[in-house]
Parts: sequence; structure tokens; C-alpha cells
Amino acid sequence: MQALEANIASLNHMSIGEMGTVLSVPDLRLLASLGIRIGKQIRLITKSVASGPLVFTVGDRSVVIDRSLAELIKIRR
Repeated sequence: MQALEANIASLNHMSIGEMGTVLSVPDLRLLASLGIRIGKQIRLITKSVASGPLVFTVGDRSVVIDRSLAELIKIRR
């Protein structure tokens, strides 16, 4: 079970260039409208210094979200 948990992280803890699959996402219309849904592939493009936003791709779309919201999105690496 620990091996599975080691592969699960929040979007906020991904490394630049890393890809993952969305496992859980808060039930917010904003996220759904951005294409962030369970089962989607996601790739982190950039992280701002300190507490700035994250830029990532979902499909062919680039998306920017706040780190506090990114913390609530779980991915499988």
C-alpha cells in the first residue's frame, strides 16, 4: 500500500516537466471548465517562486491556478 501512496501527490508537489493523472479534484465549476477532471493527464510547466501560481497543461490547454487550489488536486505520478 505504501508504494501506491508514494505515487500519489498534490499538483502543488509536482516537479517542473512531470506528468501525472488526476485522481481527485474539488467539485468546483472553475476547475471543470478548465478541463481539470478525474482521469485527465496533466503536466507541470512552471512554478512561480514562493507562493505564486502554477502553470500546467491539460490536453492541449495551458492553465494557471493558485497554489492553494493546486494543493487540493491529487495526481498519480
